[in-house]
Amino acid sequence: MNLKSPVARYNFGMAIWMVLYVAALFGSILLIKAQNPTGPLLYGLAVLPALPIGGTILTFLAYIERVDEYVRAVLIKRFIIATGLTLFLCTAWGFMEENAGAHHFSLYLVYPLFWALFGVTSLIMRQAA
Repeated sequence: MNLKSPVARYNFGMAIWMVLYVAALFGSILLIKAQNPTGPLLYGLAVLPALPIGGTILTFLAYIERVDEYVRAVLIKRFIIATGLTLFLCTAWGFMEENAGAHHFSLYLVYPLFWALFGVTSLIMRQAA
């Protein structure tokens, strides 16, 4: 496997972190249901699936450092727009939950929401370029 290109390194890194995420997710759910832990162990198992998410962020940051200046600028702009949209939507939804009785939005969905918005932003910016 040739991991010399930034895209190959990014894809490999993200694949590894996603495998770890799925393993941590299913492992923690199974352990919590089977063992019924309490206290710090319960909190540790509950947060376990979030840890590989940090790896995906580091992998994305490493990818940004390895690409040329133009690609880096485009990616950073998309990232900032997607982050702003995520912050806006989550804040607006929070106000709707508090003040209008909107259905609760689980916080673990913020990360996939961000990447969905990043994808939409990338499509829009690609067609505008």
